[in-house]
Order: sequence, then C-alpha cells, then structure tokens
Amino acid sequence: MITTRPLKDVFQTAAEMRRITCLYWADLGRWLDAPFMEYFNYVCALPYVSDPEQVETISRPAFTLREDYGPRDCDDKAVLIACWLHAHGVPVRFVAISTAQNCELCHVFAHAWGMDLDATYNEYHGMLGKYPYNKDVTARADLTGDF
Repeated sequence: MITTRPLKDVFQTAAEMRRITCLYWADLGRWLDAPFMEYFNYVCALPYVSDPEQVETISRPAFTLREDYGPRDCDDKAVLIACWLHAHGVPVRFVAISTAQNCELCHVFAHAWGMDLDATYNEYHGMLGKYPYNKDVTARADLTGDF
C-alpha cells in the first residue's frame, strides 16, 4: 500500500510515517523476534530505491520488506526501524536533517534510545548514534514527538 494523499512538506510526511508505523508494525512478522541489530542490518541491506521524481511515497512495511519492491528510500526504511521499536515499546520519533547550504530538510530517519538510527544505506551497518554522511549537517528538526 502506498499512500495516495498529497504530502506537502516533511512534517506531513512524518505524520503519515507515524500513522503507518502505528497501524502496520505487525507487518514485520518474524522480524519482531529478531534482535534489534540483526534487524537494523537487514534493513540497511535492503536495496535503496528512490521515489519517482516529484512524488513522495511511503509504503506499508509489508511491501517495503519485499526485496523485489520499490520505491524504498529513507522514509520507508525509517518506518521499518520505527515499527520494530514501536512494537517493543521503545519510544521513537522521526528526525529530518539537511546537508545543503539552504538548510532544506530532505533526509529522515528514526531516533530512539538517544541515538540516530539511520538504516538508509547498506554501508550504515552497525552505525548507531550519529549521522553517517561525511558532510556537515546544516539543519535538524524533530518531525514528531516520541510515540
């Protein structure tokens, strides 16, 4: 399931991400029994697939977890991480950052346990607690409170 509602900004996107997380966390199935780091590394390894140009999509976890499914970008992977945390009673929030000079927020990930949990790319295996790019973060915003 891909949302068909227009998403006008990162805050609306995050609200939809939270809604999907709260409704569909059980889509994780067998992954709910996995240790967090095993699951985190699995999500990192799922191929990154960009949204279509000029379209923001957020998929239900059951689809995002399928290896042959796309799109699967940062918001989809953030939902996967948030689902595991939410299912285990861990307070989680969504955070967005920018590395651009204009400070436009364009990348989102989950935050819990006082750490950034960005599983966007395969090379992020085991990287918890810091934003992994080698670029300076020019802006950061909590998009949701803990839920």
